[in-house]
Amino acid sequence: MPTRGRPRISAETYAARLAAYCTRYGVSPSAEGLAPFPAGGRETPQHREWISLYKVHSRLARRERGQCERCAAPVSDGSVFCDAHRSQAAGSQGASLEDRQRRLKAQHGRCPICGRKVALEDDAADHFDTNAQLRAVLHRQCRQLVTLAERAGPGVIERLNAYLSPSAGSTARARSRPLR
Repeated sequence: MPTRGRPRISAETYAARLAAYCTRYGVSPSAEGLAPFPAGGRETPQHREWISLYKVHSRLARRERGQCERCAAPVSDGSVFCDAHRSQAAGSQGASLEDRQRRLKAQHGRCPICGRKVALEDDAADHFDTNAQLRAVLHRQCRQLVTLAERAGPGVIERLNAYLSPSAGSTARARSRPLR
């Protein structure tokens, strides 16, 4: 299953987090927009929170400069990575944005499992076929359901249907078959 990754944080979200940090610890941000380092307070909750703020600050600064999130190279169109890292990210974390948009358009913007609308920004998860090609864009919960069904094998759909819609005899027959 492709990894989800961290959510994109906007400059406004960062400013709100920085203001909350400064209020909580009674400090003022520097001219660069970062709180002062908590000297002498390593491995404390304040230090961990400062590290988190520092990482977000660095990512935002890279984004503003048009740099790749992993190196100093310029980003490629429609990505936060350079060309080299973009292909690595697509291979390890899922399909490219263009592939996902194309697939979602072919699905008419709907999840093939539940039939509801899917938004790439919100609750989308990729599902790949056996050749590692993007098969569909699903809701995360629908992707979990598909993963469970794939693990349980081909007979799981009939057993699940028999379990959810019991009729005379079908429940006993479904329960008598061993699960794999």
